[in-house]
Amino acid sequence: MKKYAASLLITSLLLPAVSCNKDQKALLPNPTGKPGEVLLVIDKAYWDSDLGEYFTDLMNRPFEVVPQYEPIYTLIHIPSPALNKIFKSHRNIIITKISSRYEQPKIIVQRNIWAKYQLLVNVAGPDTEQVLAYLKQHSDKLLEVLHQAELSRTMDNYKKNRAKGIAELLMERHKLTVSVPSGYTLDLDTTNFVWLGHQIADLIQGVMIYYYDYTDPQTFTPEYLIKKRNEFTKKFINGPVDNSYMVVEDQVPVITSEMSLDSTYVFEMRGLWKLENAFMGGPFISHTMLDEKRNRVITVDGFVHAPGLDKRNYVRELEAILYSLRAAD
Repeated sequence: MKKYAASLLITSLLLPAVSCNKDQKALLPNPTGKPGEVLLVIDKAYWDSDLGEYFTDLMNRPFEVVPQYEPIYTLIHIPSPALNKIFKSHRNIIITKISSRYEQPKIIVQRNIWAKYQLLVNVAGPDTEQVLAYLKQHSDKLLEVLHQAELSRTMDNYKKNRAKGIAELLMERHKLTVSVPSGYTLDLDTTNFVWLGHQIADLIQGVMIYYYDYTDPQTFTPEYLIKKRNEFTKKFINGPVDNSYMVVEDQVPVITSEMSLDSTYVFEMRGLWKLENAFMGGPFISHTMLDEKRNRVITVDGFVHAPGLDKRNYVRELEAILYSLRAAD
């Protein structure tokens, strides 16, 4: 089980982030590139070395948890002379700088330099050996910087393009706030269960929000939360044939982690779901937290059904919704 803070704390591991001021940002173009893409600026000699191989391996780590292999990021590489105006507006850029003028390796994070909402990471050092060793030591922090940048962009977009009426209803009936983007509809609303759906052709993205009294100190364990999820989905998420309903796929391990969001403890699960007595399935991600004021356990859960499609970016879109959920004050 992993433990981490959702608010990115790079501190001494990476140099402080640098960004332009608000007025300068307003003049910048919108970022280019697709969600999940990373543009690596690296000259051929270094790309063909162990450093280039490590960058490839790092970005090709498997995304957790989807039915088939997908890399956590889609890597595009160009040599430094090719970094022209078109490429400079990319959403995520990593620039490698190998020169004797650098006394020691370092990673410098910058934001909104050539485009709005842009992440620019400079990986610099005196030689490839030292840069590679430093990168290996801080690779998880680098991936977290990328994750936070992708998440923040999506969350900001959802705040600006909320589905009409859903936030108001959740606040009025359930004392919850959440940023749900336009295109989602309210498919079911009961006493302690809400189902929000978004469907385009065969793509289905669903968000469940459910809650119950906090009575068991063993609540925040995968065994308890999987059992609770199955109870709710069996009751409310039915399949296309009789006696078919959603459950957690028990043939694939559920990956768990713990985090803090605005000082609220959150237990995250990532796994696969399936339909009992039918043939459908896909990935899910859930956040569970304790609403101390109302003594209730709240879970917000996003799931994807996208046969024949890559699912990484759809899961990340749901993740942005999950991160926005808060219990009302």
